[in-house]
Amino acid sequence: MGDDDEDKQPSLTVVSENPNARADRQIEWAKNEAQGALSQFAAALLRAMAGNDTEAAFLVRHLARFIEALSKFRAEADRGLSVAELQEALRLPQAELDAYGDDDWRQRRWLREHGMDVIVKGALRLAAHKVLGEEPAFGGMHSERVIERGIETLEELKRPPPPKPRPRQTKNLAGSRDDFDLGAPTKKLKRRFGERLGPSPAPRASAQRSTSRRAGFDASDLKELRRAIKAKGDKRIAELTAKIGKPPFDK
Repeated sequence: MGDDDEDKQPSLTVVSENPNARADRQIEWAKNEAQGALSQFAAALLRAMAGNDTEAAFLVRHLARFIEALSKFRAEADRGLSVAELQEALRLPQAELDAYGDDDWRQRRWLREHGMDVIVKGALRLAAHKVLGEEPAFGGMHSERVIERGIETLEELKRPPPPKPRPRQTKNLAGSRDDFDLGAPTKKLKRRFGERLGPSPAPRASAQRSTSRRAGFDASDLKELRRAIKAKGDKRIAELTAKIGKPPFDK
């Protein structure tokens, strides 16, 4: 291989997978332009029908722009717009739920847009008959029912939304005493030894003792135990012997 061969670099050639890619893009752009011009003309026509004088003045210009865009598309695609492509340009968009936001807000927004779309569709049917000066079939009953359905959908927005369920909260049983409602303060009842709660007769004075009393067994109890043994008082003997081994005081 000589030096001349080394200096020569192979030329790079870009080969597209689709040789008609550029032509397809041109056709797609021409179609979008024709559909957009048709949508502009249709919107201007509706506004002119509603009494907008400005749109009526530029209505022919919108029509000429559509015809020009349609001719350009025909030159690129060698055909005119199909019925499906015409419907795509003129059909009203369908209401859809928003992807973000609160569920209740998204639902109410969809109801409003859907209800308005249904009303508009029914009104357009009646308007088409009025433009031609003809009587709609069955007196426009079908179109009126469509409008009524849209109104009923909008009526749903006037109803208050259902209350949201409150999240369940578990009480902290180890919390402070302020977490509990104790109601009005009541008189605290103290029960003494040998005393019953309720309207029972007052206990004998000998049975009333202080809440802080001796619990242990001491010398006085020993003397009393001897007397109880001599008197054969089994109950008193059991009470005194039960005190053996207890701490001196029981609060």
